[in-house]
Amino acid sequence: MTRLETWLEQATRRLSTDSAAQVRAEILEHYESAREDALTRGTNAGEADRLAVAALGDARAANCQYRKVLLTSGEAAMLRNAKWEAHAVCSRPWLKWLLPAIPFGALVGAVAFFFAGSTAPARILLVGALGTAVWFAVPFLPVYTPSRARFYRGVKWLAMVAMLVLVFGSSILEYSWLLFSCLWPIVWIETTRVAIRRKLPVDQWPRVLYL
Repeated sequence: MTRLETWLEQATRRLSTDSAAQVRAEILEHYESAREDALTRGTNAGEADRLAVAALGDARAANCQYRKVLLTSGEAAMLRNAKWEAHAVCSRPWLKWLLPAIPFGALVGAVAFFFAGSTAPARILLVGALGTAVWFAVPFLPVYTPSRARFYRGVKWLAMVAMLVLVFGSSILEYSWLLFSCLWPIVWIETTRVAIRRKLPVDQWPRVLYL
C-alpha cells in the first residue's frame, strides 16, 4: 500500500461511500498538484511522493474534520432505512389510512373509559393515543419547510413529555433511570438527524429530516 493509499484509508474512515469518493477526488487533485511542484524543483519521484503526502497534513485530524461536514456511514445508513420505511408505508394505501385510525380509536376509548369512571384504562389509552398520533399522522401532515419542521418537532417533544407525565405522574424523578434507558435511543436518533441537517442543503433533505 502506498503512502497516499494509507493516508486516504485513514482520512475516509467511517465516511459514507459518496463522502469517501468526494474526499478521494479532492485529495488526489491536491496530491498531484503538490507532487508536480516537487518534481519541477528537481526532487526525485520517491521524495516528491513523500512531500506531497506530507503536505496533506495529518490523516486522523482530517478525518475528524470530514466527519463534521460530510455524511458518515452511520448517517447514510439511517437515511436509507428511513427512506425504506417511508416507501413501505406510502406504497400501501390501506396501511397509510389504517395508521391514523389507531390513535383515533385509542382516544375514543380513553374518553369512553373516563366517562365510565375507569380512569386508569382511560389514562393508558390516552398515552397510547398521544404516542401513536405523533408518528402515525406524519404521512398526512404538510411538513415540508424548515419552519414547519421545527414546529412539528416541538409538538412531538411536548407530546412525549405529556406522555411521561401521564404515565409516571409525581413519581417521574424516581423512575429517571428507566426513562434514560428507554429514551436514549430516541435522543441518539434525533441527535444524528440534527447532524445530517447541518451537512445537507435543505433542497436535498428527504422527508424524514423534516420530522
